[in-house]
Amino acid sequence: MTISKRVSKLAAAAAAAVMALSAIPAVPVSAAIDLKNLPVPLEEDNSKAFSKIIPELYSAKNDSYWGETYTELKWKPVKGALYYKVYKKTDGEGNKCIANVFETEYTDYSSYGTSEYKIKAVTFTYSDEKVLTKFSNIVEVKAAKKSEPSYYDYDDGYVSADAGASYEDDEDISSDAPIEGDDDIFLDEENDYAYAPIPAPAETLGTNAAYVPVNTEEYGKSEESGYKKAAVSPLSTFSADVDTASYANLRRLINDGDRVPKDAVRIEEMLNYFDYDYKKPAGNSRFAVTTELSDCPWNDKAQLLSVGIQGRELEKTPDSNLVFLIDTSGSMDSEDKLELACKSIRKLSKTLGKNDRVSIVTYSGEERVILAGARGDQVNTVNALTTILEADGVTNGESGIQAAYAIAEKYFIKDGNNRIILCTDGDLNVGISDESELKKLVEEKRRSGVYLSVMGFGTGNIKDNKMETLADNGNGSYHYVDSETEAEKIFVKERSSTLYTIAKDVKIQVEFNPQNVEGYRLIGYDNRRLANEDFTDDTKDAGEVGAGGSVTALYEIIPAAGKTSSVLKYQKSEPRAEFSGELLTVKVRYKNPDDGKSYQVTNIVDRADYSSKMSNNMKLACAVTEFGLVLKDSGYKGTADVTHALTLAKSLKDPDIYEKELVTLISKYQKDNKVSE
Repeated sequence: MTISKRVSKLAAAAAAAVMALSAIPAVPVSAAIDLKNLPVPLEEDNSKAFSKIIPELYSAKNDSYWGETYTELKWKPVKGALYYKVYKKTDGEGNKCIANVFETEYTDYSSYGTSEYKIKAVTFTYSDEKVLTKFSNIVEVKAAKKSEPSYYDYDDGYVSADAGASYEDDEDISSDAPIEGDDDIFLDEENDYAYAPIPAPAETLGTNAAYVPVNTEEYGKSEESGYKKAAVSPLSTFSADVDTASYANLRRLINDGDRVPKDAVRIEEMLNYFDYDYKKPAGNSRFAVTTELSDCPWNDKAQLLSVGIQGRELEKTPDSNLVFLIDTSGSMDSEDKLELACKSIRKLSKTLGKNDRVSIVTYSGEERVILAGARGDQVNTVNALTTILEADGVTNGESGIQAAYAIAEKYFIKDGNNRIILCTDGDLNVGISDESELKKLVEEKRRSGVYLSVMGFGTGNIKDNKMETLADNGNGSYHYVDSETEAEKIFVKERSSTLYTIAKDVKIQVEFNPQNVEGYRLIGYDNRRLANEDFTDDTKDAGEVGAGGSVTALYEIIPAAGKTSSVLKYQKSEPRAEFSGELLTVKVRYKNPDDGKSYQVTNIVDRADYSSKMSNNMKLACAVTEFGLVLKDSGYKGTADVTHALTLAKSLKDPDIYEKELVTLISKYQKDNKVSE
């Protein structure tokens, strides 16, 4: 190696040492997984996959930036291998599995002295009874290179990358010349080593130093809709929304005692998190509309209208082609991110059948397809692969999305459920990361007929705005997973509404009769508003609703004090007698995914529909909305307060586990914020 090349290499190592000397090399998560703990039946066979392959071995001395010996193993790929196991012989323990890797190379940073390795290639084959794990025969590799320990001068703050020399603490190294172009890195050409000034090790810092985590969470901004005059703007048009992420995320923030950002509060997603007892669709219709009119608890001048849309359950679910797109970048390295995401995927995989297809794509600095088109009932395959994933590197979400769509299209099931399920914290920092560019990307890709749903994970770094953008424009839904219980809810209990779309481009339009309505305000759906003419334009994208799913919306309505001229359905220079009792008409328009045709459901609300007594559905919707208005500190919250929201929540009949949890959540917020009862 020439001096110039050596200088370049050592300079890079020394520069890295400035930041990372005190850090101990991270042991891959997979290294801690014992062979016996993998949820796979382990059966060895006599295949000779490695019989003519000798892995190349590289052993470098003190060449890493922390100045330690490491060993690199490289081998040719084995046909059909899903991943490889690297074993190392240890004194008294025999051969110990130190890593599960997908690439055909592995760096052992803990290698000192003579090491003996064994490598096994893992493949999966299917039998009628179970998934079998097959190993290749074992290849043994020995490394016999040994080095002296690296040197660190605690007095002068220098590190030596020397391969064999040792120095005393008081050695004079001031005469060494700095490397050209960098006054902080020094080279001793005679002794062939480099050193650089570095900060003191972490253990020398004061023990009383406080660590304050930096919160970099991001939420999209949207402006609340105010009141509109029915005589001037008689139409209210918006896209259906079945996302539930906001409620689960708010639950996490409140339970953790964190501040609740106003932009994190999307009342429509809070409403749609819960189940309501709406009437079921009749005949061939895919939707039924339930409306209710009562008093508005936080505005004594208004009435409150609830619009509930219930989707049809499927008698038979279509075969699924699912691509799990998993963010394995460094930001996902925590129990509530990658580990929880993989647990969630394993829950869903248990519900799939032999006619379903499953693929797994991961991405960090680059995308990686680790499973393509496997049978849905090969549960153990999915279990094993998701168990050994580890987080590291930057986040090139664009490359992952491109790869996931390519795989989904390759295994596309005609008339089936073709869907990508993205598991991420949304922190895209390489490739396309801007919201508008992400929107363009998935808008183009959704033409393939593949849906994109997003599952958000983690704390402190989530990019809620980007995840919502991807799901909304990828014809999917957006959910936030803060626990295994939530994963069970989304992927098991509500599996049909999460996975199977029964209606595309679902739009809702309410036409108000100015004769009886002075003004109105739609609560929430601030980033879901549509132009009125978009309602009948079948080329305009809107929300998708899953099998058995529901959509809930609330309107504050100001009754008209006197007669006014009408427009549209209610138009005439004089009020029409046949509509004199009508307040409004609700219209729901959607496309059938099977034939692409558009259909419409209509429901009329009359003044006689008013009741001062609320149903259980209305109480639940009011409790959730009032709580949301307080959390958002809405300019239209009126007299809304936590205590009244809690009273409504406690009054629910036969509450399910999620309604009981709502009571607990409001109570905690009340206590933490010292709101008087």
